[in-house]
Amino acid sequence: MPPTMTRTVSVTRTLPALLLTLLLVACGGGSDSPSDVTQKPNTPATPDTPASGPAPTDTQAPVVSASATVTSDAVTLIALATDNVGIASITFLVDGSSIQVTVQKSPSDGSYTSSLPIGLITSGTHSFVAVAVDAAGNSTTSAEASFVIGNPNGGADTVPPTITAAVEGNFGLVKLTAIAKDEKKLFGVDFLVDGKQTGTSASLHYTSSDPADQYYLLFDTATLSPGPHTVVARARDFGDHTTLSDEIVLNVDPSAGLAETEPNNELAAANVVAPGQLQISGTLKTETVNTFLHPDSDYYKLAVPAGQTLTVRMLTPQHQGFFLSVVDANGDKLSGDAAFPSSGVVSVTYTNGAAARDVWIRLSSIPYDFKTRNQYTLSLSLQ
Repeated sequence: MPPTMTRTVSVTRTLPALLLTLLLVACGGGSDSPSDVTQKPNTPATPDTPASGPAPTDTQAPVVSASATVTSDAVTLIALATDNVGIASITFLVDGSSIQVTVQKSPSDGSYTSSLPIGLITSGTHSFVAVAVDAAGNSTTSAEASFVIGNPNGGADTVPPTITAAVEGNFGLVKLTAIAKDEKKLFGVDFLVDGKQTGTSASLHYTSSDPADQYYLLFDTATLSPGPHTVVARARDFGDHTTLSDEIVLNVDPSAGLAETEPNNELAAANVVAPGQLQISGTLKTETVNTFLHPDSDYYKLAVPAGQTLTVRMLTPQHQGFFLSVVDANGDKLSGDAAFPSSGVVSVTYTNGAAARDVWIRLSSIPYDFKTRNQYTLSLSLQ
């Protein structure tokens, strides 16, 4: 890994106005699921039911209203929509143009919401509407609503933030970090890889062992070609000042570790870690069988020399629901399970006895669909 560059370059610029469209394909008929579901088909008539002619045409449009809440971290767009048959989709239009992000339906009140990191939104007033469409194609646009992004501390903010960047790793998931400060309050921090946004705002560390004012983002290098890539951290304050860090280099090396080979969900099917392999990259994938989610387990087998201590460090965006341990040939636990801190890193250790032995690293999950947050990278050390 190249040394971290700490020279801070302040560049003040105005980010473009926020333009997005948030699309949901929701169920017709008012499902309580917060996830996207399909519209229920019409129930066919039983053989002894007399024909009643063609179904009446749905000409009644939905009813929809829009509102928003603003916190220090995100703007949440909210739509309340009802229809005599069922809502097929909800779209939020903000300031005119669009990108796609997730919209969820609340199981409690039927509202539709989507959150956007506040660090990606310019200061000022933003207008938006919600568009509701039913299964027959009838649509209604809500009255225009608005939200305001501004300086929460009062007074003019005339000093740009400062920021430095660093990168940890070169294989699988890597950790991008930034130290960012502002004389009033930061609006947000994100990262640019090869000049392109990663699409996710950085999170602020808050464990006692983390440096003050440190932000981090876990980034999957599988999306990049082997070799050097540029990384820049970007900070923005409530005065709409933007500062870019010095450019640092991320050297992607797919050969630097072991990539998981499925299936490896049993001890006997464990991936073998060769001597000298100190990184492992994989995913925990749940499987749906008869509408029920079944959790995944991943096993990795390696030899631990006599008297040495194995440390396994796990990097993952999934802070809850993943479990890491070291087990023996019978699956009995030798070390773990560890709890995840806010920084997305957890580690377990196992100290061997007087004779060399084989051990298995076991990763497991609860039965939950983690979607794109199911990746992990393991870093191993033997001392």
